[in-house]
Amino acid sequence: MNPRDTDHMFRTITGYRVTEGGPAAATDRRPTNYGVNMTELLDNVTRTYEYKRVQPALWAGTTSGLETAQLALDGKLPTPPIIATLGISLVEVAQGRAAFEGSPAEWQYNQLGTVHGGWLSALLDSALGCAVNTVLPAGHGFTTLDLHVRFVRAVTDAVFRLRSEAQVTHAGSRTVTAEGRLIGPDGKVYATGTTSCLVLKMER
Repeated sequence: MNPRDTDHMFRTITGYRVTEGGPAAATDRRPTNYGVNMTELLDNVTRTYEYKRVQPALWAGTTSGLETAQLALDGKLPTPPIIATLGISLVEVAQGRAAFEGSPAEWQYNQLGTVHGGWLSALLDSALGCAVNTVLPAGHGFTTLDLHVRFVRAVTDAVFRLRSEAQVTHAGSRTVTAEGRLIGPDGKVYATGTTSCLVLKMER
């Protein structure tokens, strides 16, 4: 399939291997790096999702960062592919603030049987980055300089929903910093994080 022939791409995860293609993406049953065929040891589980391609120009228009985030929240802009991949969603935006939510699930598990720290970090990073974007004027973007995450509690799918809340702590003309946390339905904090970002002037 020529990627230019469609606005949608499909990504299928089978066991511990990933195959990409169209709706009829093939299953890869080769042995994993562990030297065993996981399909012989585990039930075969497939996760399929859909995303739309996003042109960078869509995000560098005449709207401010807050206006852009609000358009995304209202479903008037395409969802970034990484958001569809992670299975998370933007649920709240305001000046200097943003919140994302996601549901811990088995497909995020590491070899210890808990949600991988990379997924938790990405959930935090999404809220942190969005919060940073809400304080930027039109024609400006940003790039992350650093991201620090501290894991407080292990997460499994028993925690059916996590909320990532972030707020800007410093908004300068060249750098913006923000802090955030992952909160469960019971109010417990599962991770905290901070970021610093470099403000960029976007070319149209």
